[in-house]
Amino acid sequence: WLKQRTKEVKKRADVIVLYSPEGAGKTSFAANFNDPTFAMSENETGLLHLMSKGLIGPVDYFPEFKSWDDVTGATVEMVESAERPRTFVLDTVGGVQNLLIDHICREKYGGQMDRKGFLNYQEGWDAMTPIWRKWIADLERLRNKGTTVVLLSHCEPVNFKNPEGADYHRYQADLHPKLWAPIKKFADLVVFLNFFTAVAGGDVAKGTKGTGQGGSTRVYNFERTAAFDAKNRHNLPASMPGRGSHAKDFAEFVRLVKAGEADAKGEAKK
Repeated sequence: WLKQRTKEVKKRADVIVLYSPEGAGKTSFAANFNDPTFAMSENETGLLHLMSKGLIGPVDYFPEFKSWDDVTGATVEMVESAERPRTFVLDTVGGVQNLLIDHICREKYGGQMDRKGFLNYQEGWDAMTPIWRKWIADLERLRNKGTTVVLLSHCEPVNFKNPEGADYHRYQADLHPKLWAPIKKFADLVVFLNFFTAVAGGDVAKGTKGTGQGGSTRVYNFERTAAFDAKNRHNLPASMPGRGSHAKDFAEFVRLVKAGEADAKGEAKK
């Protein structure tokens, strides 16, 4: 092992998770990546609407994924083909989770989703985990072949069990915790996209509610806070305000990534 030590740096494509409330613009943002090919999970066909209305330019896309076999088959085919895309965009990872639920429910529990089947002591989720990890391993093979992997997801507020104090709610991708954890570990960048909202008035002590103001400016969050999950391996700032269009947002994102990498290399040389 000592003789095999190396300082060689192998450049790899990125794995990016972008999650947000519905309608925030994650699909439009992802359409700006280099040579994207989209995969739409069942009933997640917002891409087609955006293209039909001229809101984004034409991009390549697979037929709608309707089964777990579709998901794994397309992933392995991209890995093994010399015609793989420069960017693979999955819209959405939560929809793919649902396809795996259906697959496990049929194959292992005879189609029973109740406590006599999939939900019996959470057995279904445990049965899904190794299959999910195998799919992530295939995505890892894809990124090692040079394809950037972009996973889009809706978000949901979840209760966070705080070991240091009172529990509280925070945003995370709408995946089961056993499936979200390996995705988050796999990703180089987890971005939470939301609209900036200020709260006027309200008093927590008195139990009175405030009034939300704003809500029209997009904010891309790159660093984790108590309010949401995020992850940053690109030396990016904590957040990036939107620039008024998805194309301008993406251009600023690319500029920040390049600047962050240049700053990191400069620090490493000191």
